[in-house]
Amino acid sequence: MTKKKNLVMAQANSYIAKIEGHGSLKVDFKKKKVKLIVHEGERLFEGILCGRTLEEMQWITPRICGVCPIAHNLASLAAAEAALGITVTRTTGLLRRLMQIGQNTQSHVLHAVFLALPDYIGIDNITELHKADPKKFALALSLKETGDEIAMVVAGRNVHPTRSTVGGFHKVPTRGELLTLRDMIERAVPDARALAEFFAGLDYPKLDLDLEFLLQDGMRVKSSHGEDFALADYKEYIAEEVRGESTAKFGSLKGRPIMVGSLARLFFVADAANGKTDKEGSADVAALIGKINFKNPFHNNLAQAVEMFMELKDGVEVIDELLKEGVDDKLIKADKDAPLKGIGAIEAPRGGLYNEVHIRKDGTIKYANIITPTVQNLTSIEYTATALLKEHHGKSEEELSHLLEMLVRAYDPCITCSTH
Repeated sequence: MTKKKNLVMAQANSYIAKIEGHGSLKVDFKKKKVKLIVHEGERLFEGILCGRTLEEMQWITPRICGVCPIAHNLASLAAAEAALGITVTRTTGLLRRLMQIGQNTQSHVLHAVFLALPDYIGIDNITELHKADPKKFALALSLKETGDEIAMVVAGRNVHPTRSTVGGFHKVPTRGELLTLRDMIERAVPDARALAEFFAGLDYPKLDLDLEFLLQDGMRVKSSHGEDFALADYKEYIAEEVRGESTAKFGSLKGRPIMVGSLARLFFVADAANGKTDKEGSADVAALIGKINFKNPFHNNLAQAVEMFMELKDGVEVIDELLKEGVDDKLIKADKDAPLKGIGAIEAPRGGLYNEVHIRKDGTIKYANIITPTVQNLTSIEYTATALLKEHHGKSEEELSHLLEMLVRAYDPCITCSTH
């Protein structure tokens, strides 16, 4: 093997398969070092937003991604409403939570089953599952359909939302639509649990690391290593680095690699789920969370399956609250003393998504900033990939190359989001 081949696992035209977007790995097997290279073209959405009206922001940002457009819509709405001094109604909050549940279900089943699962069951792509295990294939399609239907009923479309707007909703679902949706979600819950139990039984590659997780939680952001800061200070903690060989920025927490997404979120709820809550039905969740190894990034696949089960259970409860309280279609207007600067954030399927917007008095945008979850995960991917080479040092380069691709897929990177 030539030196050049020894250094390069993936050429610029040899992308990692079964991830969203175009990325490759440069690997020095001898020195046990890995570099992640993102080849996707920059779209420069922050620049596109400048000069546009604030009302356009919620339509533009979802075009960053066809996989998680609802998350981009919700984060931009949160930023816009913060800039306008708007506090939305409880109905709007519950409906947006339902949108988020639909988004997570759509995204998690797409990644965990259709992209990651083939690595673990000896098939090349998910279409082979239709022949090998038609029942599981049908189960996955059914769960994806449930996520799509939640988005259709609440957001107006299953891809780019049309009903949500600054201050509320253009149109809210009827009681009949919510009842029908509730029945569908309730039927999906046992399927989601079965899928989570299946993922809990998979054989994940070994990797033992002290991962640092980051969670956006309301107006605070907290790290598993003790860092805790206000959402307003996010840019003082979450740094983005430009690297010449990659079109995406690489994020970190004050220079430290962090992991965001399902594994991070479940780390923070693990104590509550393991017998420290009185919430009805928590025992089944606790049992599944107990099977997650929070030191192994490969377990993000399992965490997504478990979280999908949790989200759908929560979806039933959210609809019950809406039915009990009644659904209003009230739109909240801007405060006359609005700050004209706002930061909004949401836990998207892949982790914390941050939006910041500054507006002029005429309502046009003069500054916008977006930090996506994948940007935050890119540094962690390199860190854990290098650790994998060291932990599995006895394996061949071919075996290591396959494990490295599996590791990248486990993070569920959205490469196009990273080059927004």
